[in-house]
Amino acid sequence: MKTRLIEVPKDKEAEYALDYNEATEDQLIRIYLTSPEFIELWNIGFFNELNEMTGAMIDDFEDAKIVEKEDLENILDSDVFNMPVSNDILDRLKVLFQEALERGTGVYFFF
Repeated sequence: MKTRLIEVPKDKEAEYALDYNEATEDQLIRIYLTSPEFIELWNIGFFNELNEMTGAMIDDFEDAKIVEKEDLENILDSDVFNMPVSNDILDRLKVLFQEALERGTGVYFFF
């Protein structure tokens, strides 16, 4: 099964380490998407919405990041987390975006 990971570095040092694939588990806040969660988010257009709002290229088999403060704020101010889903994944993802904004880091997608 393919691993799909979304993570937020806890601080700038962790963000730097992540850029060099040296971040440790305790430096990151992570969400592993199950295959059904990923498919549902994909089908409702969640990643498409993020791409349109930020110019990111979040896609299957790609790595992407959203790190600009303005982009994080725009996403949190949007209705993207109110899309219809069958579980709490959007609530958990919203917390990740809030953490990234508060910590001055970003949200990283490894698909």
